[in-house]
Amino acid sequence: MSMLRRPNFAHVPRPAAPSTSPQLQQRLQILKDNDRAAYDALQLTLPELSGRFEEERDLVELLGLLCQTSAEAPDCTLALIDRLATLPPLKAATLRKWAFDGLQRFRNEPIKRLRHFELGDPLAFGAGDEVTDAEHLLGKRDELLHYLAGFGFPGQRLELHEPRTVGSAPQCLTIGNELLLFPRSFVSVHTDLREHLYRAAMAHAAAHMRFSVQSRPAGNRPPMLVAMMSLVEDARVERLMAQQYPGLGTLWGMFHVATRARAGFDFAGLAARLARTLHDPRYTDSNAWVTKGRRLFEAAAARDLHDILAFDKLARLLAIDMEKMRLAFKPNMYRVEPAYRDDNTVLWNFSAPSTSDERETVVREKFELKDREIDPAQAEHTRRVEVDLRRRTHYPEWDCKAAALREDWATILETPPGKDATKRSMQRPAARGGLRFRGLERIPDRSIRINRLEEGDELDLNAVVDSMVRRRSREVPDPRVFRRHGRRRRSTAIVLLMDLSESTKRFVPGSFTSVLEVEKRAATMVAESLDTSRDRIAVHGFSSNGRQEVNYICIKDFDEPFGLDQRNRLRAQEGRLSTRMGAALRHASSALAREEADNKVILLLTDGEPSDVDVFEDEYLVEDTRHAVTMATGQGIKTFCLTLDRQADAYVRRIFGARNYLIADRADAFAGHTGQALVKLIAH
Repeated sequence: MSMLRRPNFAHVPRPAAPSTSPQLQQRLQILKDNDRAAYDALQLTLPELSGRFEEERDLVELLGLLCQTSAEAPDCTLALIDRLATLPPLKAATLRKWAFDGLQRFRNEPIKRLRHFELGDPLAFGAGDEVTDAEHLLGKRDELLHYLAGFGFPGQRLELHEPRTVGSAPQCLTIGNELLLFPRSFVSVHTDLREHLYRAAMAHAAAHMRFSVQSRPAGNRPPMLVAMMSLVEDARVERLMAQQYPGLGTLWGMFHVATRARAGFDFAGLAARLARTLHDPRYTDSNAWVTKGRRLFEAAAARDLHDILAFDKLARLLAIDMEKMRLAFKPNMYRVEPAYRDDNTVLWNFSAPSTSDERETVVREKFELKDREIDPAQAEHTRRVEVDLRRRTHYPEWDCKAAALREDWATILETPPGKDATKRSMQRPAARGGLRFRGLERIPDRSIRINRLEEGDELDLNAVVDSMVRRRSREVPDPRVFRRHGRRRRSTAIVLLMDLSESTKRFVPGSFTSVLEVEKRAATMVAESLDTSRDRIAVHGFSSNGRQEVNYICIKDFDEPFGLDQRNRLRAQEGRLSTRMGAALRHASSALAREEADNKVILLLTDGEPSDVDVFEDEYLVEDTRHAVTMATGQGIKTFCLTLDRQADAYVRRIFGARNYLIADRADAFAGHTGQALVKLIAH
């Protein structure tokens, strides 16, 4: 790793700083507070940098980037400042994309992250950056198909997966019948390695097509067993392929980078570490499960690499050991590593019956771990480890400065519901209060028509014809020749999203009631008043401490009654931390996407604009929240904001639209405004 060039501030005369605007002064002060060394280094180059930008706005954006990197990775900020004078003229957006690419890809590898800022090439994100992974792959399509034909598989087609939905697992290569489907983007792979990745994926597909038994009946094998058998099969066919084409080992090895520090100890991390140790004989891993996997695999490979049943047996043993470790496995979120490998759907037929019950086989072979008594003399030396049970979900975030969507940038930490949630089906719904929302009981529905009425909105043509026939026949005509549209209640799913940030502790102007207490009253009124036979409501709350810790609390879920436990949970909430609205709205939208209802609504209760401790740029979180609202609208979800910020009109109109927000100026009117907002959203 190269050494940073640190100026000797004691012997270098400090040039006069250029005249700066208030925005520039603000960002300089933020950088000074965050990293004094970076601030001093920037002061030396600031006059020269000012002359390189035609508009001061570009310099302000550059300083915003430095403030952001100082919060994310302070060691990289000095490296970036050190290179600014030697870099060719670049757009601020280009430099921003390059910097955040390094922060995202090497978030858990500080050495590689620093090397990215010291030696990385920002020009790779310049004019060519408009070429996305999808466009770049399609441009190489003919070349890659020729490469695959060299392995003996001509006549294949190469296409792209459909864009993935928010909250779904990253996509992998899919091998189909004469068709290869590539993902549209490879977030974890540097752009310089894209062509190597494409070739590695094509060679891996050729290995499966040559050596794997395809469409095996999956039967009722547990998903963890299927994943483990697929991982072992990947290693087996690659070992066979590398015997015929030795250079493929080096090509595939470029992407086997899993380590203890990088991958971790969950199922996906241990699987990636096992994949590397089965591929690279020089790599050693200290984990006993990974070491056992290598020993069993090498023993089976020494006997016969073509004996598929032997490798299935060792995969079953590894799955049994994995179940003993009680590691959670979510098949819908599991992403095969490394990035060039496929999703292994080519190996399995999940609709065909199996000849044996694999699930019973696993249960039969698994022995129970007996509780061991700990010696009291050793008990004091036993270290208690707190396990974080919060569910983690990654969501993208919109960078308005770079006009790009940062994939998997914000992390939602969802607190699991209390023990009472397991008994929700046995609890009776709480008795609803006397307050009801007027206007929700009967809503016009044009699909319902009531015919043959004496009064109505329009003529019933069939009745008119019958009446005229009766008149011409000299019979008494029927006067019921009108009709009107009927009324009914449409089903609704509502997420009442409460801002639980530190600022909600303040009093509402003109009262001695805190903003959070007002939100709690509104949530209680809504949960008690809605008709549970037609409306499903969830009460959620959020606060944040940077992009990697967006706390999301389920106070009342859709399937829970608003009983004593839920009321106590609501009363126990306290205001803390910050307000990263966009990530919370995306998570609420994901929860609503799983509901079946005519109307889907997010009602946000807040006291101010979005903000967070790791964001120093104006409009960043406002634009990200606006993007989250736009994506929710595209999914058919209505979003409405009710705020107590009297100065909110400037930003809330831009986020939610001219008719999708309401500013309440009094605490006693907030709950009533909440009901009015719901009537407006449900009735239209």
